[in-house]
Amino acid sequence: MIETLEHLTVNQFVDLVCGNTGVLHGKHEIVSDSRLAIAMRNIVFEYKEIADRTGARSFLGRVEDLIKAKIEVIAFRMCNSLVEMGHYDRAREVMAEYGINIRAITDKRVAVEVRSRLERARSTVRKIESENNAGGGEVAHVRRMFDEQTAALMAYFRFQIDTAVMKATVYANLIARHNREIKAKAAALSKGKV
Repeated sequence: MIETLEHLTVNQFVDLVCGNTGVLHGKHEIVSDSRLAIAMRNIVFEYKEIADRTGARSFLGRVEDLIKAKIEVIAFRMCNSLVEMGHYDRAREVMAEYGINIRAITDKRVAVEVRSRLERARSTVRKIESENNAGGGEVAHVRRMFDEQTAALMAYFRFQIDTAVMKATVYANLIARHNREIKAKAAALSKGKV
């Protein structure tokens, strides 16, 4: 399974951001949803760390929120299963690891808290997904934004970019460099006009 940005091409990264986690594993490889969500989150964070400055921020932020909500659903679903099996102390341990202190409450209250948090996490996932779907082709928007970005990079650096071959890390570094140079030019122009 792919777990770092350097192993993805630009096209694969765009597919991942658009929700296709299949780019992270082989056809016959079975990977848990939680492992996929964590890998996706880490890869998106890695990209943000390199190319943080562009318009990618907004949609990557939405992807980040969706991933967090899906991880919460998984964690609270696991706690709910533990509660249903009568393993309240185990559910408390998981929630404590998640940063929720419920050690001093009754088993009945633990069950209520777990179900409540699970439903809130599911509601958050539904809300984010419906906002993305209501956006009128969010996936198309993401792909269009990457196409516009790629065209701008090719015009600026005066070379062709094959997104099917170029590593996503190289692309992210080009974006970061482009943005630094544009900011430096804008700063130099504003100093000259003052």
